[in-house]
Amino acid sequence: MEGAGMGVLGPLRNREYRKLWFAQLVSVLGDKIHQIAASILVYKITGSLVHVGAMLAVTTLPAVLFGIPAGAAVDRAERKRVMVTADVVRAALVLAIPILAEHGIGFFYAAAFLVATASLFFEPARFSLIPDLVPEEELTAANSLDQASIAVSEIAGLAIGAGLVAGLGTFDAFVVDAASFVVSALVIARMAVPARSEVAGGAEEAPPFAAQIAEGVRTIREHSIISALTATYAAAALPMAAANAAMQGLALVRFGRGPIDGRAVGLAAIDAAVTVGLLAGSVTVGQSGNSRSGRKYVIALAAAGVFLVGTASASSIVMALPFVFLVGVANMWFYVPARSILQIHAPSTHLGRIYAVWRTLTHAMLAAGYAVAGFLAQRFGPSTTLVCLGCGMLGISAYGWSRASLREA
Repeated sequence: MEGAGMGVLGPLRNREYRKLWFAQLVSVLGDKIHQIAASILVYKITGSLVHVGAMLAVTTLPAVLFGIPAGAAVDRAERKRVMVTADVVRAALVLAIPILAEHGIGFFYAAAFLVATASLFFEPARFSLIPDLVPEEELTAANSLDQASIAVSEIAGLAIGAGLVAGLGTFDAFVVDAASFVVSALVIARMAVPARSEVAGGAEEAPPFAAQIAEGVRTIREHSIISALTATYAAAALPMAAANAAMQGLALVRFGRGPIDGRAVGLAAIDAAVTVGLLAGSVTVGQSGNSRSGRKYVIALAAAGVFLVGTASASSIVMALPFVFLVGVANMWFYVPARSILQIHAPSTHLGRIYAVWRTLTHAMLAAGYAVAGFLAQRFGPSTTLVCLGCGMLGISAYGWSRASLREA
């Protein structure tokens, strides 16, 4: 195994991967600014945690409705063009959000739904390109670098977003997010994609669209490792999504003080602790290489559950932040191995549609988690909600450990 630094940074030697990496970095910076602005805007308009949870649910709903067809479409299309188009569409929609929100919360939800729909095409194309840009032995490093860089960009985005919203309001935050999509589109447009990626995604000899979707579902069902991975990862998405909404409840209600706009600082602090944890987890899991990915994945699911319970027990936001940080670390220790397992074991020519099925099931659980969390946090309080969610993660981990093919992947 290469040295730790070279192992994590090795994929950056590839010029085209660097472009893909940089485009994502800029886009995520804008996304985190958007996230702070959106949460504050919805809570300011409605004064309800139920609506904050509903906003998060709305952004996951397109993946449930259109995720599988979008993945099949990505396998048939030129992936670079798909990503550039998705970025341009998202830039226009994000810029319109604060204007539409003035006419009612329903217009905000509609715009958020459309932004998430455009993202359905971007992410499978990007995910499918990574194995074509870096060798298999560097996949864990590439996925780890991807997530570590995203975490750094998220930290910067949270700081900028909190400052923009607290100092100037939400409109400027949405403008910055729109600009980030434009920059991403320009960088990706200059990327030279290996021919084999476009041949795999070409449409000349592609089977019928419905047959491609069915083939992706069949591959997941018949492959013991991928089916176990899909089942546990999708199941874990519900408590992790609900935990995200519940932790926002901690910042807005339990630990929140003063004017609503001023609570952006507490919201950003919770999110920043998670993000720093994601960064630390990305770096450390990247150094560990591809070995024993299944065990890393299953054990990290249990660790996340323990740390959620710890977060719930905190008596102040200062006491909660270390546990929130550890939730972020555990998140990367199951997220990165899951991606690597899927990229290694799924056929490359089917990866877009397989990933789309995987992601669709996951987002169905995310939507359910966000929706349920808002009601639970409003009814029983964020802390009680987090305890229940942590116990759920422990149960999912136990099931994953019982599947030998996944445990030994």
